[in-house]
Amino acid sequence: MIRGIIFSNLMYQLQKKYLYLGKTYEVVHRQNQKNIVELADKLYIASNNPKYVRTYLLAWYKQQARRVIANRVMHYSRISGVQFQSIRIGSTETQWGSCSSQKNLHFNWKLIMAPLPVIDYVVTHELAHIAELNHSRAFWEKVRRMYPLYRYYRTWLKRYGETLTI
Repeated sequence: MIRGIIFSNLMYQLQKKYLYLGKTYEVVHRQNQKNIVELADKLYIASNNPKYVRTYLLAWYKQQARRVIANRVMHYSRISGVQFQSIRIGSTETQWGSCSSQKNLHFNWKLIMAPLPVIDYVVTHELAHIAELNHSRAFWEKVRRMYPLYRYYRTWLKRYGETLTI
């Protein structure tokens, strides 16, 4: 039993750094802070109980994703003139984003761990689907017009996307 405790403690110790907007932050436990999770030079968590750290981080990441991704959607919607119906943030295993024929946008909360230009690529990709519900040449041209560097960040997401996890 001692071996199992040591192993689980070791695994917890190894997971002391997390990504946020492409930057790695060390996790520090700080009991007496105003919010459960606070971001500054480090990622401060108001608990040292390993059972709760993941739960707190997950809730914080989803909250940040709602705020940041919604702002990016609004920004690119304004400059492109593309209108959408709604934005949802959730969990999907295989997609970073999707767009329905009713113009509803859905994004994976894990995007908040990627650099902002990667988020911008996914946002413009999904906004382009409002006009083109396929991956035709016309679709990619719409993406390119909204976000000329999309190819670079599309490749980044394919290469590093599986590292975006807690």
